[in-house]
Amino acid sequence: MGLFKSIKNFFSKYSLDIGVDDEEDYFDDSYVEIETPDSDAIDISNPKMRERYVRNCCDQMLEATKEIETATREYRLVTDYLNDMESVDNLPPEKYRPLNKAAKEVLRLENEKNMHSENIGRISNDRFEDMQSIAGDMPKALEEMKKNEDYKYLVRSDLQKLEGEKGAYLFKKKEMAIKQNSCRNLVLVTICALSFLVLMLIVLQIFYDMDVTLGCIVASLAAAGAMTYIFIEFLNAKSSMKKAANYLNQVIAKQNTVKIRYVNVENLLLYQYQKYHVNSSDELEYYWELYEEEKSERRMLSETGGELSRAMDDFMKALSDAGLRYPTIWAHQAYAIVDKRDMVELRHDLVSRRGSLRKRIEYNHQNRERAKAEINELVKRYPNYAKEIIDIVGSYEEG
Repeated sequence: MGLFKSIKNFFSKYSLDIGVDDEEDYFDDSYVEIETPDSDAIDISNPKMRERYVRNCCDQMLEATKEIETATREYRLVTDYLNDMESVDNLPPEKYRPLNKAAKEVLRLENEKNMHSENIGRISNDRFEDMQSIAGDMPKALEEMKKNEDYKYLVRSDLQKLEGEKGAYLFKKKEMAIKQNSCRNLVLVTICALSFLVLMLIVLQIFYDMDVTLGCIVASLAAAGAMTYIFIEFLNAKSSMKKAANYLNQVIAKQNTVKIRYVNVENLLLYQYQKYHVNSSDELEYYWELYEEEKSERRMLSETGGELSRAMDDFMKALSDAGLRYPTIWAHQAYAIVDKRDMVELRHDLVSRRGSLRKRIEYNHQNRERAKAEINELVKRYPNYAKEIIDIVGSYEEG
């Protein structure tokens, strides 16, 4: 019972409450199916294979837990942002009017400023505002995206190698099955040949009065030798087939861990692309460089924009007075305060992002529970190895 309690509590400190509101997924992601190794084909009595099997399950649980933590932090941030929207929608008129007025003033002055800066636009105003809203994340976000893309290609390469090994062991199993069947056929052929030869010798002895003793001895020895050789080959094929099955299950277990990593990094990249409205790190880097240049030019224009600066200060004060948790984020989204249609569009984008985060969290919850169930099943079937499994799981909990 101690082991089951240990496994039940494994990573329980990361349990989450993410709500059950209706959200549409931003993308219909095709998750890589995780295969469950056939524990019957794994040589549990082999200490190395047993430890590798348990550690693979623990690695999958750790990987899933890390992803749950990361996605949950972002999920809570997006939820707080949505709560700010709800707060704006529910503001009483006496608080909404000054906020709306300050937002309109900011938009008016920004429009005037943009009229004077049309000739410097190597980057669109929409893209500039997008980059401006994520400036606090840069360049760390760009570095992380590049690192994730490199890791994705590395993991995909590992998957291809493991798939090659899996195919080789599958071919080996099939080859050994064919060899065993051939040995069975050879046994029948040998028996038939021996029977025919003995019959011929009997005919020679009866009808021609010949001494066939030596012939019988030679036939018997030949048949015994052939049967011995066939039996040895059959045993070798059976042993090779069992080894291939054991190694195949080890490859599948390792492949499962790599598949989870691949799905997680793929989903993380898709979320980053969605969040920063790009298709690759190269595109983000390109727009970031344009933004930096444009920002420098616009800074020179804004030096004379004291009026806009004061209007922005008033807007920030109005945001704070409205009780929003993240007024700095709203500072560059005054359009959503003024136009309810823009607010709806912004809310839709955030709900979609939260939906994709929920999908990541649920996917990793499922993978963590599946790996936990594999360990529980292993303990139930092989209680004599329970102490060793407790020690392995405990080493991960301590780490």
